[in-house]
Amino acid sequence: MSDPLEKELKALQEELAEFSGQLLEITRELLKERVTEYPIFIAHQSDVFIGEVIIDLKEYEVPFSLSVSTIEEFVETGLIQKDKLIAFREAFGNPINNMCVFWVHGDNARYILFPFAGRNTDKDS
Repeated sequence: MSDPLEKELKALQEELAEFSGQLLEITRELLKERVTEYPIFIAHQSDVFIGEVIIDLKEYEVPFSLSVSTIEEFVETGLIQKDKLIAFREAFGNPINNMCVFWVHGDNARYILFPFAGRNTDKDS
C-alpha cells in the first residue's frame, strides 16, 4: 500500500456504499427544500465544528461518523474559498449523482467525490 491512508479510505468507501441510499434521500430532501444546491457530507472519527451528525460511529458501530453540511456553510467557515466556488461546483457535478465527502482523518482533511451506489445518471431524479 503506497498511501498510508489507503486502508481507512477503503473502510470509508464501504461505509458510504452501505449508507448510500440514506445519504441520497438526505440529499434529495435538502435539494427539494432548497436548503442548498450542494450538500457536503463530513466523515470523521472525532467531533467536528461543522455540520449535523446523521450517523454516529458508536451508535452504528462503523469506522466513521457522518455529518451533513452545505456548500454555503463551508464557504462561510472558510473551508472553501469564495474564489474557488465555481471550480468546486464544476468538480462536484450533479449532487443527485455524486456525493462530496469532506474526510477528516487525524490532522488531515480532503475532499472526495463518490458516486451514489447504483447511480450512473440523473435520469431518475
